[in-house]
Amino acid sequence: MHSIDRKDGSPHDEACANIDSHGTANSSSPPGVIRPSPEEERASIVPLFLVPRAVADVIRRHGRAVREINVRRTRNHQYAINVERGRS
Repeated sequence: MHSIDRKDGSPHDEACANIDSHGTANSSSPPGVIRPSPEEERASIVPLFLVPRAVADVIRRHGRAVREINVRRTRNHQYAINVERGRS
């Protein structure tokens, strides 16, 4: 029979293994590399009773620059708040 190369117990095909991936599956991105656009703020996850306060805080922080606020229910009665800002 024909032998199979193995790496850590798994079949390993050198021709297909991680072509130009530079270890992306084994490492994380450095902080700040993946970030939202300047007009969009990352979602904050809050419980239902804190949604009004979180929205008020965003409006207080950005004022008239706020273009859109999206509140979306996630799991376990948590809500994601996404803020899109226009030009300030």
